[in-house]
Amino acid sequence: MAAVLLPALVPASLRAQLTSSELYSTFQNKVDVADTLTEKLMAGRRSGGAPLESQPLEGAVDPNVYVLGPGDGVFLNVYAVHGLDQDLTVTPEGRLLIPSLGRVDVSGLTIAEAEKRVKAALGKFYKSPDVGLSLRRLRPIKVSILGEVLSPGIQTATALQRVSEVIDKSGGFKTTSSLRNIQVRTATGTLRTKADLFRYYALGDLSANPIVEAGDVIVVNRATQFILVSGSVASAQRIEFVDGDSLSTAIALCRGLLPSAIKDSIELARFPLSGGLIPAEKDNFADWRNVDYAHGDNPLLREGDQIFVRSYGQYHVPRLVAIGGEVPFPGRFPIEPGVTRLKDIISRAGGILQTASLEEAVVIRKVGVGSWEEDPEFKRITNLAPMRKEGMTDEEYSYYAARLDQFFRSTMVVDFQALMSGDETQNILLRENDSISIPRAFGYVTVSGSVNKQGNVGYIEGGTWQDYIAKAGGFSSTADRSAMRVVNPKTGSYIDPRSNSGYKIAPGDMLIVPQEKHEFWKDFSQVATLTAQIVTIVATLYILWKHP
Repeated sequence: MAAVLLPALVPASLRAQLTSSELYSTFQNKVDVADTLTEKLMAGRRSGGAPLESQPLEGAVDPNVYVLGPGDGVFLNVYAVHGLDQDLTVTPEGRLLIPSLGRVDVSGLTIAEAEKRVKAALGKFYKSPDVGLSLRRLRPIKVSILGEVLSPGIQTATALQRVSEVIDKSGGFKTTSSLRNIQVRTATGTLRTKADLFRYYALGDLSANPIVEAGDVIVVNRATQFILVSGSVASAQRIEFVDGDSLSTAIALCRGLLPSAIKDSIELARFPLSGGLIPAEKDNFADWRNVDYAHGDNPLLREGDQIFVRSYGQYHVPRLVAIGGEVPFPGRFPIEPGVTRLKDIISRAGGILQTASLEEAVVIRKVGVGSWEEDPEFKRITNLAPMRKEGMTDEEYSYYAARLDQFFRSTMVVDFQALMSGDETQNILLRENDSISIPRAFGYVTVSGSVNKQGNVGYIEGGTWQDYIAKAGGFSSTADRSAMRVVNPKTGSYIDPRSNSGYKIAPGDMLIVPQEKHEFWKDFSQVATLTAQIVTIVATLYILWKHP
């Protein structure tokens, strides 16, 4: 009975294409009786088909958006009817030619819409057919490129390529090309859309880089209008101007403001135009205005505008001070101007070690250009004669004295002993580039010059200059006692200890005893020289007299 019914249920054109198993499955489907085993076998054969061709895409193709056109390759899958699974190509007329079924018009339909139409066509022969239609190959299209590109002409693209990709195929832009005013026209010349590739490259805005369609004509114009953006933006530059640009557009195309930008007073310079596009002679000046961008002021721009974004000075510049010497953690520390004080930095450096000399600790504040520490001439002269004017020319001594005076003018007056005892009047505010020096305690006084034993003498609490001279073996026979001086290396002062009895010798002081000048030997030398000359003259006259 079933064999009699089959010819009546299946069209003759279809019967010749099906195997007996598939024909039986078709009959079972038509009479609404499921053949589970056959369906499983057909599903296995379907899944073993060839993989889809790989093509570069931005992402998954949306079947509800992509519109089929001539040249698109699709894969038709009819569940449980394996004979209809096959690759198809949309014909130039926009149709799918399905063997044993005929033509299905899919022109202008999305993939999802085309799938429904194929399902409806198969529904005439199969009861509730399960139909799948998948995009397998993107159709090739032809697009024309005109204008300011290196190789204008016709280019082959695919249906999902964008304007920038097609222009790249034409060799790319010229230096004069407009990137922001690219026209995309239809084959009839109608403006379909515009491309702003500068916006796309700067911001990644895909809407500014539209997808091309078959027959499009891309026109790249010459760039003629510009605005200038400078100052505190990520990429200061001259930007091509397009009608409708606002201040926010220009800032965005420069990749935004820097954190240091002053947003409430952005300067906008505009050059007035008289009637046409050429400024009048009297209008060759800029009309400056401040734009409060921080509070929503976003004016439209005009060709030729110049935008300057000012920045906060010293923004995020580290403000540091240095501390060195007898502290556990010497180094550079950041400060908050107007807040950080001397004891704050000492505390952050771990406090002051027991080996420190508070009497000699100093705070040096940089003044003027450069610093005394970086002056090679000052170093040379200091090494030449650190304690005496003798050995220097008048010019060298004047320079040395001036620079030494500048150094001491850079030293802040701070009593570190009082500071560490809790005297807050000594806890000064620090400034950027201040240097805190806390030297190691000397524990001795240096005695040099015309003494019998030059060297370092251990510090004597309350000791006088006589005590230190005695420890150094007393004066030598050549000592100029009247020229004896105590030098304080901290202040650079020279003190006569005999006339200044109130001065207390401190650790690190230098007691210098110069050598007495001996005028006798100088006079004796002159007399000896004169006597020798007289003897020579007398001897000569005697020889001449004896031998006329």
